[in-house]
Amino acid sequence: MLSLVIALGAALPGTAAEVLPPLRTAAGEPVCAVYFFPHWWDPWKTDDDAILRDLALLRGWGINTLLIDHEWSQAIDGNFALLDRSHRLAKQAGMQIVPWLSLKTWCDMAAPEDRRRLVREMYGVELSRSRNQAGESAGILPYDEATIAAGVAYTEQYLERYLQDGALARFMHDGKPCPAVALTVELSWPDGGFDDRTNARFRTWCLAKYRTAEALNAAWGTTLAGFGAIDPCDKGIFDFEGLVAGTAAHPVACEDHLEFRSELVNEGLAEQKRRLLLKYPDLQIVTELPYQAGSEHPHAIGYRIGYAANPVTADHADIVVLRLTGPLSAAEQAVQTQWIRDSGKQFIMCYRTYNDWGAKEDLIEPQGEAYASLAATFANGIGFYSWNEMVDVHLAEWRPGAPENQMTVRDEVAARMQRQAEAMVRHYLKIVADAP
Repeated sequence: MLSLVIALGAALPGTAAEVLPPLRTAAGEPVCAVYFFPHWWDPWKTDDDAILRDLALLRGWGINTLLIDHEWSQAIDGNFALLDRSHRLAKQAGMQIVPWLSLKTWCDMAAPEDRRRLVREMYGVELSRSRNQAGESAGILPYDEATIAAGVAYTEQYLERYLQDGALARFMHDGKPCPAVALTVELSWPDGGFDDRTNARFRTWCLAKYRTAEALNAAWGTTLAGFGAIDPCDKGIFDFEGLVAGTAAHPVACEDHLEFRSELVNEGLAEQKRRLLLKYPDLQIVTELPYQAGSEHPHAIGYRIGYAANPVTADHADIVVLRLTGPLSAAEQAVQTQWIRDSGKQFIMCYRTYNDWGAKEDLIEPQGEAYASLAATFANGIGFYSWNEMVDVHLAEWRPGAPENQMTVRDEVAARMQRQAEAMVRHYLKIVADAP
């Protein structure tokens, strides 16, 4: 239902609670988070002192949780050395880490080709590739047993290394602190979903939903002879580029295929979670969608359709991080309200940072309060994307040796953006101070 609402762009009745109970750390602090990259971009890659100065500044604002890329593809670089360093520095700064353990649902394990060989050597499984709509080899099969087994193996390896002595995040749940990891960041199925195995499953899915060819054709506006005639590689019916542009001749067929692929992504991740809970029964699973649900931003629409990133992909997760393009619109608030109500999940609302933040000093406080109020009303935590991903939106001031591009911020621009972010955290903590 929620995915259909998003597809149709409809607002829903009802409002969220005035202030949602905040997600809390083991120390009882409301969660305030930031995406942080201690081993990705120079000069942070080699400068511990620079990282610790940044973390001290952020901790002073009230930020307590770091969202960090700790994918398998990074762990194999130096045998966990970069990840060990992140945990050491976070502990020193009094902060905790939510690790992103894969990129786009374990796709970083499957490319380039030598990574598949290494996965086979380490975990004894052969990762399978899907195909794109043109029939070319593309992407990993997220629901395949090999993907599930490799993901579980790496997650267990990570937990064994950092659960006791690392800075692994712990969030309060049912009155006790529970460890938390994210099985993936940028939740999606990139490129794939059109191989023979997946196509056969889609026909079965359609049969279960529509029962008869007549009902299918009525919904899709097609004249297919039967379920066996469904071909997701037929761009005349499954015109995803047209769906993005609003010109698709058979949008319901496209939306069905999107929802089907989203369900398969969740199926694989849910099975990983099930197996992990057998060994770690208190484990909380986090995930991330890089846009708010129901967003009408062109990038968000393209991501949802191109990568099959409907909210159902996050059904397996206990905590969902949303990377927002800005304050929630009224329609987005309605979608988020229903998601909260229907799922029972907790959400962390991470605002993308832009260089017009704080452009007028006299608006920093009221804007900070407005952003904070939205986070307190429609989520259980606040955060930012990002501190120092220098090729994307960020708050950190440029330093010699870092990349320079259209995202680069210097001097007063960085300073006022940081004042805006600090105001947002302070106001959020004030708003939720009396929440349970």
